[in-house]
Amino acid sequence: MADQMKQEEGTAPAPAETINIIVRDQSGGEVHFKVKPHTKFTKVFDAYCSKKAIVKDSIKFLFDGQRIGSDQSPRELDMSDGDMVDAVIEQLGGYHPSN
Repeated sequence: MADQMKQEEGTAPAPAETINIIVRDQSGGEVHFKVKPHTKFTKVFDAYCSKKAIVKDSIKFLFDGQRIGSDQSPRELDMSDGDMVDAVIEQLGGYHPSN
């Protein structure tokens, strides 16, 4: 029993796996986030918008040219450490000249 306790004491818990994700805006500014692979992107989006003082509905986030859903996670998108997410202003509507 003493041997078993000694083994348990010597075993350190494994650190939680995290990856670094970089969110880059259109002007080249970067914000770094350290997240777990199963973390939903809604947390990253909320933190980014809060830090930049912007409305969440006015921006979209892209990874490899595809829009990221707020309910998706880095694991679902097969992201790895240091991957870049683009934050772009979402443009609604546009100019349509009348003939």
